[in-house]
Amino acid sequence: MAMTANKNRPQIVKIIELLISKKAELRVQIKGQKDPFTSRLIKMASTSVQPAESNTPAKRALLIMEKLSPAKGNNLIKSSPDIVVDSVLGDVLLRFKTRYWGTSSDYPHFGMVVGFPETLEFDDLRKESRIIPSIPDFIYVQFDLKMATGIERSYELDVIDCSRHGLGLLVTEKDIEVLRILKTGDRINDVTFFASWTMIKVDATVKHKSKIETGEHKGLYILGIESGDIIENCKPPEK
Repeated sequence: MAMTANKNRPQIVKIIELLISKKAELRVQIKGQKDPFTSRLIKMASTSVQPAESNTPAKRALLIMEKLSPAKGNNLIKSSPDIVVDSVLGDVLLRFKTRYWGTSSDYPHFGMVVGFPETLEFDDLRKESRIIPSIPDFIYVQFDLKMATGIERSYELDVIDCSRHGLGLLVTEKDIEVLRILKTGDRINDVTFFASWTMIKVDATVKHKSKIETGEHKGLYILGIESGDIIENCKPPEK
């Protein structure tokens, strides 16, 4: 299965936070074992490490997960600490490689300590069935655009409006160049839509660019986009 790799640290943090808040089941594959073990993430943590090239200790991000089930995995992982972890959020399969560090006795977070993943892979399970899930609310979207210099930049815009006409993305001053790059009718390829419990990666079309005249976001802009693959699931319920 060909999976898409994501090395964007802030995005990985957000997805890990979703796995924790949703208490999503993890499948932990230990080398040499036919069947995976199960667990759940408890929290993100950190510890001080001493880099070889520096005299200053640095913080290293860690994850704490529940003890493995069946219980024999808790001994097997000590001799095979490099593991592969799978989980599913909505219709997205997530996967990352990490390493077992030891156990946590920090009450109430008893569990196993593993390294924070540098890369998170994901794959859209809908490719098999082509069934579009019902999605309650989008939180933000992420996409890449090529600037006039030819350099690609990644943008992450919050969703502030979701209706039968599409999604309204909030454009703040730091991302204002998006409005100069994109024109109405432009197609944005590979937009990743993040909801509270899933991710969907599809293409979208720019429908409008509007200045906000009133309210909390007065003076900022809305970038209106639409995608035929998901917009039916974003309509408000019929009265």
